[in-house]
Amino acid sequence: MNQKRRAAIVVVLWLAGCAAPGTPPPLPAPATVAARADALMQDLVARNRFQGAVVIGRGDTIDYAAGFGFADIERRVPFTPDTPTDGASIAKTFTAAAVLMLAHERRVDLEAPVASVVPGYPHAATRVRHLLAHSAGLNDYDWLDPRVPPGEVRTNASHMALVARDLPQPNFVPGSAFTYDNVAYDMAALVAERASGQDYTSLMAQRFFKPLGLAATFVRPARFADWPGVRTRGYRRTAEGWKDHDAYDLEGFHGAANIYLSARDLQRWMAGYRRVVGAEVHRAAMAPARLDDGRATGMTLGNWFASADGTRRYYTGHHNGFHNFGYADDARGIFIAWVANDAPPSWLQPALGRALIAIAEGREPERLVAPPAADPDVDPAGTYRVPDVGDVAVQRDGQRLRVLWRGVAYQGFPVARGVHYVPGLDAMLRFSAAPGGSVTMALDSVYVVAPAVARSGP
Repeated sequence: MNQKRRAAIVVVLWLAGCAAPGTPPPLPAPATVAARADALMQDLVARNRFQGAVVIGRGDTIDYAAGFGFADIERRVPFTPDTPTDGASIAKTFTAAAVLMLAHERRVDLEAPVASVVPGYPHAATRVRHLLAHSAGLNDYDWLDPRVPPGEVRTNASHMALVARDLPQPNFVPGSAFTYDNVAYDMAALVAERASGQDYTSLMAQRFFKPLGLAATFVRPARFADWPGVRTRGYRRTAEGWKDHDAYDLEGFHGAANIYLSARDLQRWMAGYRRVVGAEVHRAAMAPARLDDGRATGMTLGNWFASADGTRRYYTGHHNGFHNFGYADDARGIFIAWVANDAPPSWLQPALGRALIAIAEGREPERLVAPPAADPDVDPAGTYRVPDVGDVAVQRDGQRLRVLWRGVAYQGFPVARGVHYVPGLDAMLRFSAAPGGSVTMALDSVYVVAPAVARSGP
């Protein structure tokens, strides 16, 4: 995006429920959506910016569905809208839905200690709700992986056994802080299994996959050798050509990840979510996930990024070369999914979602071009006053950042030179040096695009 256009956008909050009041214009004709979406995607493909699939629909009617490139480049297997791909963290929306449905059925209490549901869970103060809210304070896979003997399958049970054996204390008092927590969602899957009396694969199939006709969706087998059919591979583009950036073998754990699904099935999941979970569970899933002192985090209890008015939600999944985006406008009946296996660049991840939403709504999409390069050498620490967002405070935490917004601290992870991703807010923060030596920060997400603002304080 060029500087003029970026400045013209200023802050985009139409998705966040802050648009001007009034009746929205009618949605465009399906043929118009299809033509404009295809033009957008063909342009990306021609510029070597996309490999994967896109599906746009209204309710159960599909306006546009197309695949591009290959699911397996070596075998020349085409990527289609029905190609199952690594859904990464999209699995969290399924796991949260299952736990919330079981809570609604009074088969599990969200306020109950996890240890009362899953014997052997070592932290007595952790409640079931803390797992869903990313406030359990568990160590992530980088702590677990070195403790697994080479060649062994890793499972939810083996993860919990390691936590129980080595008994690391939570990184904070459960419920007192937020840390994006994959292992907590694996533990939530164990809660769902105990409360339902079913294994995770059967529970997902009964509750979601079969009722919604998700024919290309499954919980992955642990071993690649046991894969059903051709496995979609993950890649990244380099100056020397395609390089493997694939999923890992021997992953038998689930809850936070490891559900495979197609773009068509992801669109169906977004469209059918309210119907399959029911009205009361949907309301619970769209409520802000709160810490014990009442502070709201950037996510909902159902693991969604929701608009301020609660009518729109989306979630993303990212693992090595795989990226997924599912979006729902429940008020207008717009449901969108895109999946990729070519490690989309950090700037494209939110921008493509915004562009497809614009097309579905009948608006002009932004031009999908890389923003100016960030500066990896600046010290980003300081406070930035972002229009209509508020103060965002940034501190160094080794190679990561500590990002404070509205009283809650989030981790920021480096994803490109001078760019950090904040998973609890699904925001990219891009830092640069401005003329005169001041440091600027641009914030980029699906809901909010803010121009570069100068550091305003320590």
